Amino acid sequence: MLVCGALAQPIDREALVKRHTVRVDKVDPEAALSVGNGDFAFTVDATGLQSMEALYFREGIPLETLSTWAWHEFPNTQGLTLADASELHEFHGRKISYATKQRGPAGEYFRQNPHPVPLGQVSLLLKGKPVTKEQLGAVKQSLDLWTGIIRSEYVLAGESVVVETVAHDTASAVGVTIVSPLVKSGALEVRLRFPYSHNLAKHNKPALVWDQPKSHRSQIVERAEGGAVIERALDATRYYVQLRWDGAATLKEAAAHDFRLKAAGDELAFTFAFSAEKPEAGAALGFAEVSAASARGWKDYWTRGGAVDFTGSTDPRAAELERRIVLSQYLMKVNYAGDVPPAETGLTHISWYGKHNSEMYFWHAAHFYQWGRTELLEKSLAWYRKILPVGKADAAAQGFAGVRWPKMAGIDGRTGPGGINPFIIWNQPNPIYLSELVYRSKPTKETLETYRDVVFESAEFLASFAFYDEATKRYVLGPPIKNVSEKSGANLTQNPTFELAYWYYGLQVAQAWRERLGLAPEPKWADILAKLSKLPVSEEGFYLEIETLKDMYQEPGHIPISMMLAYGYLPKTALLDVETARRTFAEVNRRNGADRWMSWQLGQGALTAARLGQTELAVAILTNPSKQTRFMPSGHVRRPKEPEGCVTYLPVNASLLTAAGLMAGGWDGAPEGAAPGFPKDGKWVVRVEGLNPLP
Repeated sequence: MLVCGALAQPIDREALVKRHTVRVDKVDPEAALSVGNGDFAFTVDATGLQSMEALYFREGIPLETLSTWAWHEFPNTQGLTLADASELHEFHGRKISYATKQRGPAGEYFRQNPHPVPLGQVSLLLKGKPVTKEQLGAVKQSLDLWTGIIRSEYVLAGESVVVETVAHDTASAVGVTIVSPLVKSGALEVRLRFPYSHNLAKHNKPALVWDQPKSHRSQIVERAEGGAVIERALDATRYYVQLRWDGAATLKEAAAHDFRLKAAGDELAFTFAFSAEKPEAGAALGFAEVSAASARGWKDYWTRGGAVDFTGSTDPRAAELERRIVLSQYLMKVNYAGDVPPAETGLTHISWYGKHNSEMYFWHAAHFYQWGRTELLEKSLAWYRKILPVGKADAAAQGFAGVRWPKMAGIDGRTGPGGINPFIIWNQPNPIYLSELVYRSKPTKETLETYRDVVFESAEFLASFAFYDEATKRYVLGPPIKNVSEKSGANLTQNPTFELAYWYYGLQVAQAWRERLGLAPEPKWADILAKLSKLPVSEEGFYLEIETLKDMYQEPGHIPISMMLAYGYLPKTALLDVETARRTFAEVNRRNGADRWMSWQLGQGALTAARLGQTELAVAILTNPSKQTRFMPSGHVRRPKEPEGCVTYLPVNASLLTAAGLMAGGWDGAPEGAAPGFPKDGKWVVRVEGLNPLP
């Protein structure tokens, strides 16, 4: 294997990114494309706007306009409280109130609320009617990843149409240009309309609500030459839409929540910007400003962060792996680089009521550190600092010390009820791990002071939750808990392997932070580290997934895999025996096959393989060609368990970046040399720049 290090000729970042320009040559609902900046995203169809909503919703990726900052709650007319969705559960001799009643008025209300606001839909109308798939011909669409510009060319009603769509790098704003004889003739106009909300009777991929016009308000509150401001009111939620256009054009209200923009010439250039506060007069952004900001922001993203280039590799999988990496980097910037960590489908469409599932937070954020963009990790980590009081109150109400992070929550950090949610625990050490990554990137006193409360309060909960069993003279986890796979009953689950290892790692890191701050070790943490239950091993000599499920290897068929997170996702801890992990991993792959590593397990399996020195297997897992791991034209991957509900399942992209980052950038104790996780068989040329190693 030829590996070029830092002293080699620098990677041509623009060439690397541009050779993966997304190209679409037909109306393809799986090829919806997004522009955005991490706090805002706008997803379009083949027209360059959101003209074929029903088709794309039914057969592929919904066409949404979403942000991290605009949230809404349905009115709580019944005065429901979270206590109404809670019930008592036995926890080692005492009762704890958990919000487990997901059905019923209170459970349904607090699962649905708050939820993100669908900010608005911008589409094309041909002679007053929505454009259809059958009307489009000669489609030629591209997403230039280097600049963030979508260019859509096609023939409509026998005339050429060219649309450019671009989002601002920091503002929730989109710029559009449309060039066509149909604009001048008046046959083609832009429609801006607003739904009330989503139909949250369906928690994944819910439809927009268009049939409740009296439940919300859309009002032009300001007009000026070449622009207007629309105020939106949805119950207690308010936000504004500022429009600006160049040249002669008119904006008319065609119906409630339905506005039409029509130009006099053959070109229409306009922008629309969303904001929580009413915009200042004269502050509207023009198309040129939005386009320039996008190009500037994306160039900065691609040039300042890390890069991996496989040019010259002869392994036939190299091109696809590079495509998956580059497209995943784009998608994670658009969907997950904001101030509030969104749902698993990011800002592309709604899943789990638009709420953040915190057990996935490491996947969604760690790669930003690995790929040299720690500042983007810190943006969402700041939200954890903000909701710290909420999490501390929840822990105290349950009789625990420290902070209990919500498993599923909206912007307010309030936990969402669920039959599984309160029993998940592998989300709790995530902020410790991620704070440690920030410190590795910026090992300063300021970093320690910034995140000390997140680390120490998280560790206090870990210590408080671990129960000392006098009969066995050890600390145990659960019951009641649910492990990663969520398969076993909460009251039957004690000492899952990964969670034990994560508890150990979290407390170990927290002790290291005390030392860095000149503090003495915490005695309770030290006692748990010394007496925490060992990782459970089967009679066959393999790691069990859960201590209380001892017969997993006697069951026929595929076997669970979450125990492998203890070495891959995590570095080696004192609890883990590498040879036992190696035997277990071999048995998992013998029983399941490499193609069973799918969804976010794609990254999980490759991390373990790389740390075990099985580099060929790591590559095979990351380039898995099975239907369940198909990367769509835009780079999105469906969730195998819910292919229709979660069309854009970002934990796949995030875990791939985490694994590829480790394989290329290394880890503590990795073999010497560049790209230690790639095969040294002469078929791989791996050029690496700007990556940070994992622990």
